Amino acid sequence: MNTPVDLRSPYQAPTADLSQPPAPLPALQPHERSPAPKVFGVLSIVFASLVLLFAAIGLLGSAATRAVGAMGDAAASADPAKAAEVAAMVQPMAKVYGGIGYQSLILFVMSAALLAIGIGQLRYRAWARRWSVYWGVAGLVCVGLMVAISLLIISPAYAEMFEAMARVKAQGSAEAAPAMSGMSAVFGGTFAVICVILYAPYPGLMLLFFTRERVRASMKT
Repeated sequence: MNTPVDLRSPYQAPTADLSQPPAPLPALQPHERSPAPKVFGVLSIVFASLVLLFAAIGLLGSAATRAVGAMGDAAASADPAKAAEVAAMVQPMAKVYGGIGYQSLILFVMSAALLAIGIGQLRYRAWARRWSVYWGVAGLVCVGLMVAISLLIISPAYAEMFEAMARVKAQGSAEAAPAMSGMSAVFGGTFAVICVILYAPYPGLMLLFFTRERVRASMKT
């Protein structure tokens, strides 16, 4: 009876069984862990705390502006001649601070989440690794939302406010309104660029580092 002969070379690497799922990454010892989670933990806590503070100030400023606008409307109702002028100035300003309020709310929620994730990153928690990736994706989406708010809400509101200023001023010429309206695009575009420069890099870095195998293996606890 003939015995089947294995014709494979003894130097040939064994072929992997593709039908089996990949083996889970082994947990690393503390001295083998990547330092990236601890570094990002410190950065996340510091960055989140600063942005949380400024976002809270932005929310308070937006609420205060709406309150001042309501008082201005009440005062203008006593003098119908000035009611239109007050409304022309207050309404665009309320839209500007309303857009800033939306951006501040986004930053407040994302910063609070990042603060909690940063604590988990310092402790090499597995949930913090997963949520670092989720937060990175959500952060890039939120940057896009803030850019849209700058271009679609804040910039047109500035245009309305500048046009109202040009109409209210008795010495304003007919050419003043277009020149002032052009400045609104500068304001809106500036806010959009600032949002991208300040807030887009960190979510991108989170995605870059927390999808690496060594970092994933380091955060198994």
